[in-house]
Amino acid sequence: MRLPPKFLLLSTAIVAIASIAATAPALAQGKAKVTLLTIGYPDKDTVDAATGGTTPGIDKLEAAFEAANPNIDLVITNIPWGEGATGYAPKTEAMVKSNQSCLYEMPGAASYAKRGLLQNLDELIAADKDFKNVWGKQLETDKIWGPDAKHLYYIPNNTGERVFNWDATIFADYGVEPLSKNPTLDEIATKAKALTGTDPKTGKQTYGYYYQGKYAVWQFLSIAHNMGANWGEVDASGKMKVNWNTPEYLKALQWFVDMSKYAPAGALASDGMPDGFLSDDNVVAIIPEGEQGYFIQPLIANPDLQKRFRSSFNLRGPDGVGGVATISPLAMAATGCDDKAAAWTALKWLAGSAESQAYYFKASGRLPTSDAGAQAIPAIAAFPDGDVVLTQPQFAEAPYPWAADQPRWALQTALEGALAGTLTPADALAQAQKETDAWLAQQ
Repeated sequence: MRLPPKFLLLSTAIVAIASIAATAPALAQGKAKVTLLTIGYPDKDTVDAATGGTTPGIDKLEAAFEAANPNIDLVITNIPWGEGATGYAPKTEAMVKSNQSCLYEMPGAASYAKRGLLQNLDELIAADKDFKNVWGKQLETDKIWGPDAKHLYYIPNNTGERVFNWDATIFADYGVEPLSKNPTLDEIATKAKALTGTDPKTGKQTYGYYYQGKYAVWQFLSIAHNMGANWGEVDASGKMKVNWNTPEYLKALQWFVDMSKYAPAGALASDGMPDGFLSDDNVVAIIPEGEQGYFIQPLIANPDLQKRFRSSFNLRGPDGVGGVATISPLAMAATGCDDKAAAWTALKWLAGSAESQAYYFKASGRLPTSDAGAQAIPAIAAFPDGDVVLTQPQFAEAPYPWAADQPRWALQTALEGALAGTLTPADALAQAQKETDAWLAQQ
């Protein structure tokens, strides 16, 4: 829905109405107008009944922007995610076609860029003598195909998280050296084996490794990428090529299946963290693919837990990146912008400023994409591993274009079979490739 008008002095007094009418033109004079579509934020402030904390409405983002950029009037349309015909995708399509907004929070940016409907941001960067890259490798990994070449068509304004969580107490109980900041597969395998058994101090059965069986695809891809695997590509014509059945993926799956022996029995059926996580009842030492929703808020609320439950970077490949990217793309329409200079200023602020990054975290728990993270969320910066948590998103892989399509589900099903022991790793990958090829043939 569209937010209420900027002037909310709803008075029945004739004098007040006349005053507003008289001053409005003066306030607007000299201001550039930039329109923005956002998705899924609270329309108004809400209070959490359990914690008493306030979740800020989208108007707080608008107010923060205009305080920092008094010469620009930011007009936000905020819509819910929705479903099907009433979901965000049809609404976005309609708005793009009718030039109803200039900037878009746009999960489907790749398809719009290919159709020539988005502004090439490389052109704006080249013309911006004051441009500063505060997003790191993301400005390269996030380049996508336009009508005839790859360019930057969006900048991520907020993101999710994928890190290794590990239990420092279990490591200490066994006398095992703590997990390094950038763990290797050899280090993980050696320490996971050493940490599986009877805890010498508590007498509890502990496990060295963990995986969420229902989301095994993401952990597997980070392992495989670290080993040099590459899922494929989307070429200039928009045709997708996906390669699951390769020697690199086979080696990775064999490693993954071997590591699953050091995980609790319930891991295969799990879609969350292990029982007891973030408590004294935790018995799992190394937990890959930790998402921000699982651990950040509890660690902020209870700083004592920060000493026990630590974080390390996700695995990276030879290209220096690794792990699934769960970014929110912020794009500029090719048409529909009355003032592209002002829109570019707004886009950079919305995707990179400390104020915007703080808003996304307070409103929806999303993490910063820029290097303003420590300033935006000092509570996370104070973690023993705050630098890991706040900078990991800048090292994620490029978003997978098939992340919600059949290639993902084909691979996920095959992985579950291999981890359950009902398929060999080789047969699992052959099955995933066959199902993926059938889907690709229909595209």
